[in-house]
Amino acid sequence: MMSLAACGRNIPVIDPALLESKSSILMITRPHLPDALYAQIGQTLNSWRDQHHIAYEWLPGTAALQEEQTAKVRAGAYDYIIVVGTEPVRNLLPLASSMPEKRWIFLDDAMGAAVPAITEKHISLRHVPEGLIQSEWDEWVRQQLVTGRMIEWVTTAAYPIPADWAPSEEAECITLADANGWFQQLQFQVKSHGPAWIVTYAPIDSASMQRLRTLQVPVMNLASTVVDLQWDAILKDIREQLVSHTLKPGSRVYQTNEMKVIKSS
Repeated sequence: MMSLAACGRNIPVIDPALLESKSSILMITRPHLPDALYAQIGQTLNSWRDQHHIAYEWLPGTAALQEEQTAKVRAGAYDYIIVVGTEPVRNLLPLASSMPEKRWIFLDDAMGAAVPAITEKHISLRHVPEGLIQSEWDEWVRQQLVTGRMIEWVTTAAYPIPADWAPSEEAECITLADANGWFQQLQFQVKSHGPAWIVTYAPIDSASMQRLRTLQVPVMNLASTVVDLQWDAILKDIREQLVSHTLKPGSRVYQTNEMKVIKSS
């Protein structure tokens, strides 16, 4: 069996005998995959092979493909290529567009990222709903505003505060944590405004969060909201597509049985 070495791992070329199977797939998963998910994917691939005669190769810990790897993927006999993780998803979408002869299933696991438009019939993209943080926290924020409890917002330029929460005339209540001297400016604003809450909307590093807590104002970290993808349901849906030789093209959000939202402050 021929193989291609890359990043300390190999991509074996599927044995011709396995081409008699119902489908052949290449699984690509992002770096730093949780151990439990890594084990689950391995067990699932083996199950697909043993129970449904689906031949597979797996390239774990991969954010992007090297040139030689790309050539092997293009020439390989894969019916489906499954990509897990926002880094390889964003890096490999352009490659997928250039390979209409293969079916691509992309599973994005990021929150808050803009979702690319998918028009090709051979590409399926699953993603976390856009605006999820806003929808999850809208009731709490509006309750603060209705009761007159002032919010001092901390975010970054890449994560603008929703206009419904902080109209433009309240821009003086927003601090950008990626600007020079932001903490000194926040200190001044907190002293001037006397807010009931400091609320972070963008991801903030732990050191900055500790500094916020020194201001002696309750801190609500909306950016700590995470999505726990339910991989049993997601992989079951993919298996059904492989077995039936179908694809659900286009871009769509994970269904309610495929994710759980976890909120903490």
